[in-house]
Amino acid sequence: MDYNIIEKRIGYSFKDKTLLDLAFTHKSINQARNYERLEFLGDAVIGAIVAEYLYLNFKDLNEGELSRYRAALVRLDALYGIAEKLKISEFILKERDNGIGAGGANGKNKRIISNVYEAVIGAVFLDSSHEKTKEILLSHIHKFNPDIYKEILENTDFKTTLQELVQKETGTTPEYRTVKKEGPVHNVVFTICVKINGEIFGYGTGRSKKIAEQNGAKKAVKKFLEKINDKK
Repeated sequence: MDYNIIEKRIGYSFKDKTLLDLAFTHKSINQARNYERLEFLGDAVIGAIVAEYLYLNFKDLNEGELSRYRAALVRLDALYGIAEKLKISEFILKERDNGIGAGGANGKNKRIISNVYEAVIGAVFLDSSHEKTKEILLSHIHKFNPDIYKEILENTDFKTTLQELVQKETGTTPEYRTVKKEGPVHNVVFTICVKINGEIFGYGTGRSKKIAEQNGAKKAVKKFLEKINDKK
């Protein structure tokens, strides 16, 4: 196995390479030592990290909505999508007749590939820490699963989300400036810009400053997350 390639794709360099070997070993190769135990751990770690992230960053979502979005982010197809973008299947150690390394995408193979991804996350957790694992997993979700993340953003308080993201990453807070006010008194449209450390991250319009700021914050959240991911 070429550790450098897979570690670069995952975004993490293992101290204990045997964990990486284990995460990619199917039981058809080794009945006693394979990815299944790491998969069990990774499944729990992914669920906990996603639940924590949604709880802390989307305070306007109720319990049912939190559960629905958690389920959407950890379902088989979602994890398989991430695993395929990382080309996880190229490294799975399994008997040759499985077809996985040659683009096999039937239901069974999709489950194996997503299970291996869970095992990889479990391996990262054992080799590092909760915080590092969270950083790696969330970077994968933001980068490779934008549709469901976008859906979550459609149901959140963008100003609160942006403020918490910016404070965590930079220690500062966003600024909202009204740049235009148009129309008659009974039908005014406001345009605002959102700045972070002096840089414009988005514009928003609305029939009130509050709506305009929310629309601007929505765009700023997307751009700010993209900037964070580009640095990783």
